[in-house]
Amino acid sequence: MASFSSDEKNHNVSDLRLSVVPQRFTKEVHFIRHGEGFHNIGYEGNLDAHLTPFGWHQAEALQRHIKTLQPPLDIQVVIVSPLMRTLETAAGVFGGGSATAQPLMLRQAGAPREVSAHDAIGLPSNLPFVATEMCRERMGPNLCDQRRPLHLTKEHFPGVDFSAVQTDDDVLWEKIHDEQHSSGEYDVGESEVAVTLRGIKFLRWLMTRPETRIAVVAHAGFIRHTLSAFAPELPPANQAELTREFLNCEMRTVVLSDTGIHAPEDPTAFLGGRQCLDGVSVAAQSSAV
Repeated sequence: MASFSSDEKNHNVSDLRLSVVPQRFTKEVHFIRHGEGFHNIGYEGNLDAHLTPFGWHQAEALQRHIKTLQPPLDIQVVIVSPLMRTLETAAGVFGGGSATAQPLMLRQAGAPREVSAHDAIGLPSNLPFVATEMCRERMGPNLCDQRRPLHLTKEHFPGVDFSAVQTDDDVLWEKIHDEQHSSGEYDVGESEVAVTLRGIKFLRWLMTRPETRIAVVAHAGFIRHTLSAFAPELPPANQAELTREFLNCEMRTVVLSDTGIHAPEDPTAFLGGRQCLDGVSVAAQSSAV
């Protein structure tokens, strides 16, 4: 048994806040808030708000930043909220390739104070885009947080997988809208607790996916409520990284882990031992000694 001096005992593993988790129980998740939307500059009444021209520039700037990173992020899937501002941001940051051959987003005409004109964007090869309502914004009273009918969104983003979005109309927003009107608390919206629980459910869903390098394009309120739930586990000096609100088109990276899941085998593992040489018998190995 190892022996430790009194000084060493005062600096044990728990004091160092070290954590060792097998890699197969972890995922690298890059959280991105959408670029500036028209609702961010005073047009909260716009249904399912689009990006402003400046919001598109922010998405393009983030794409340039990501392309300079070494080693590359090597994103395996983009998970995105089904609202227009997040879909547009995801397309602006991760889109590429021939829009004629395989479009991610169709060309859109501009409308003053509502929609920014933008060319079509191609779907990159081997990078799926998956929409889910689990990471949509906290649902409040403003129309900017109500999504448009799904069939219209799908037409505009043919390269996105919307199979996880279950209804054409936004029944989630409408349900909260009706409940708030009935209770007389219309200015409250979805509760903070409900958003946090939805965020934890979303993280657990991410852990069930096969990918290990994931981009999530979502919203400031959703990301803050989700990540803040884990802040108390960190030293006070580090808590701000999880609790500080994201700026438009800001990206931060976290490592998500859950050792309670059934994880796939580690593809990097090498078992070694006497059976480790393919095509060479154990007897042959022994005779060579």
